[in-house]
Amino acid sequence: MATSCLQKPKQYLLDIALPKFATFDTFVDASDGQLSSELKQLTHTLPAAQNETHQYFLWGVANVGKTHLLQAICNQSALTQQKAVYLPMRELGQMDANILEEMQQFDLVCIDDIEIILGRKQWDRILFNLINELRADNKTLVMTSSNNPNEIKVSFEDLASRLVWGPVYKLKLLSDVEKAIAIQLHAKARGLEVSQEVCSYLLTRYSRELDKLIEVLDELDKQSMIQQRKITVPFVKTVLQDH
Repeated sequence: MATSCLQKPKQYLLDIALPKFATFDTFVDASDGQLSSELKQLTHTLPAAQNETHQYFLWGVANVGKTHLLQAICNQSALTQQKAVYLPMRELGQMDANILEEMQQFDLVCIDDIEIILGRKQWDRILFNLINELRADNKTLVMTSSNNPNEIKVSFEDLASRLVWGPVYKLKLLSDVEKAIAIQLHAKARGLEVSQEVCSYLLTRYSRELDKLIEVLDELDKQSMIQQRKITVPFVKTVLQDH
């Protein structure tokens, strides 16, 4: 069952459910754990002073884990009694920009795919105000984009400088070895055992995109429960034949 860290801002009802397995425990960090460690720490101790880090910008191509990290922050914050909000702009970008006006009430604001709204005057102005308000209140903002923030076009220069007020991280694609580790971490979170042989089969015969591999893992989990079978290569072949 999915969980949501999204509360109801004034005038809006946003029912955005988060995958419960999007956690720091199932994330493989290609930066040797530095980034995920920093982001996890945000959910334990909020910045208390103006000279502490309040803002992060994560960017990179698809399937590098940007969305996973934002959802992990929100899922973790629920355990530490902090107010966090996850805002996927691919879903919300067609709504009124005023949706951002009440977000300063949250301790942690996570905006996914922010490039979708940047360059649109009303969104830019309200985002600019939100960044300033969160910083003034010592609250935290984490944004993601497919694009380098220094190359994103915005409608006024002051916003461009605000986007890089904090650390900027470029996330890298995982190697096949790291993807196999991610599959096994996701399997462990679901109470499953998946061998290296099964991981290699999935990577060579099915897909190298991690999100698709996790979707397959969910189906294998479901079918293994129904059929009362272990997840082996022959079992995987049988399941994938029907999809």
